[in-house]
Amino acid sequence: MLMRLRDEERGVAMILAVSVAFVVLILTTVVVAQSIHSIDSSGYDRERLLSINAAEAGTNRWYAYLQTTPSLTMAADAGCSASTGLLTLSDTVQSGPSTAAYSAVGTFYASDGTTTMSCSSFSDSNIPSYAKVRSTGTINGSPNRTLETYVRLTPNYGGFGAAILAVNGTTVTNSFTINGNSGNDGDLYFLNGNFRVTNSMTLSGNIYVPNGTAQIENTSTVKGNVWANGDVTLQNSATIQGDALSSSGNIGGVGTINDDATAAGTVTTTGLTIGGIVTQGVTMPAVPTQTFPQITSNTAPWISSGYTLVDLSTASGATLCAKARDWILNRWSTSGITNALIRIDTNCTFSNNNNDVFSILGNLAILSDGGFNLTQQSNWNGTTGSIKNIHFISVYSTTCPGSTKDITVSNNTNFNSWTNVSFYTPCSASMSNQNAFSGQVLSKDITIGNNFKMNYKPVLVPGITGVTGFKQDISYIHE
Repeated sequence: MLMRLRDEERGVAMILAVSVAFVVLILTTVVVAQSIHSIDSSGYDRERLLSINAAEAGTNRWYAYLQTTPSLTMAADAGCSASTGLLTLSDTVQSGPSTAAYSAVGTFYASDGTTTMSCSSFSDSNIPSYAKVRSTGTINGSPNRTLETYVRLTPNYGGFGAAILAVNGTTVTNSFTINGNSGNDGDLYFLNGNFRVTNSMTLSGNIYVPNGTAQIENTSTVKGNVWANGDVTLQNSATIQGDALSSSGNIGGVGTINDDATAAGTVTTTGLTIGGIVTQGVTMPAVPTQTFPQITSNTAPWISSGYTLVDLSTASGATLCAKARDWILNRWSTSGITNALIRIDTNCTFSNNNNDVFSILGNLAILSDGGFNLTQQSNWNGTTGSIKNIHFISVYSTTCPGSTKDITVSNNTNFNSWTNVSFYTPCSASMSNQNAFSGQVLSKDITIGNNFKMNYKPVLVPGITGVTGFKQDISYIHE
């Protein structure tokens, strides 16, 4: 028979207690390890989140920078690398308990979207069309997370931005066409008096009449807005594709307003087809306006912008105007001058002979105390390769003695596609060029002749206008 050697159970409880404690210790170790892992993982995720937020701060900084920074400032920016041509913006971001930072590098492209441009080469006439930004965000130096965005750039021009800017109002009895530069931005400003067009007009832009009324007639089409301080009237099936606005008057007549009609007075809907919201009897803001610029005889801004003052003493002609014509026509090509500045300090009238053909080798500015009469057949041909700016400027004065400072351009004056042209006079301009030149017209009074055609292009004047920044259309943004 089998017998137990010991029948005592003393110490078993201790063994069980130790075993249970050991198991609890193991479980505690696992839980602590898991907790530490979770804390580390949570901390790392937080760092990654802060890093992407920092990278996003970098792209937002770039959007603001492009919007508000002139092209010349970009070229001189401390972040613009002379060796690579790239532009870097970097900064720290307020965060806690760790410090977040970003470094965002911009690459610029020409109008073809593939040719890179150096930021150090930017100027008012040499600007990028696209930008790609890679923004890398970090927290305490790591981890790195990068956002990339690609945007299309449209320049904002300071100074005066209008296809036609006139001090006084006018009535246009002839048909004319003005096309925009970037969408419907071929704007017309009439700073004082009323504007009325009685014949067919096609305008890819807006009409602003800050101190008068606007009357659009005879199947005319305005592809933007019409905003007047006084009444806005449509007649004979005229169309406003944007909004009609009156800051202190009424809106009425016969025609079509595709979008909204808003007036401080009344909106008479009888006779009008209005596609948007009708609002009347409300307090309206003032009509957007501009200040007529004063372009003087000061040559210093032109010279500092790369123009060379022409010595007319070697040119032939009885007057400085004739000498200027001869120099452009016969002597520019052998002068060694690229961008030419001609100063005519008498009140003669610059004119051309019939069938003159001018080869425009670079930018050309004529600052004259007199006026310009381009009524005979002439061709102004910019040489291929880059756009040439031509300025016909009757320098600013407070008086207009007769027609001394007037500008007249007729149908026989041709500017080829390699030129942008600006006409400026503090007196009167008469425009009847049906050859669709590209540029701007700024004058005290303006007469628009039959079949006048123009493509709005800002023609920058040194010391007055320039690229003040860029609007951006975002193509994509991704990590």
